[in-house]
Amino acid sequence: MGNAPKWCAFLENLTEEMEESNATNLYDDFKFVTATDLEKLQATHLIGTPMLKSSMHGYFMELKAYQKLLASNDPFAYEKFKKEQVEKRLSKQRERI
Repeated sequence: MGNAPKWCAFLENLTEEMEESNATNLYDDFKFVTATDLEKLQATHLIGTPMLKSSMHGYFMELKAYQKLLASNDPFAYEKFKKEQVEKRLSKQRERI
């Protein structure tokens, strides 16, 4: 887009300050989940506990807790992912030959 016009030079300074700051957001370490997501994770029992923070039409859950629930719900997900990646690489190599 280019530089800011002369009459609004303060915008240039403001955008530079925003680029330089590495401030983290309040909810960077949280995952937003809906009620259907909680049902899929079999974690509806957590509703109303301090583990979930209600917000509008869903809940915020700590990212680490979400990842643990996801791993416990499907313990072989990583192995499936790894197999898929190996198959993709092999198919790419076959295409080159």
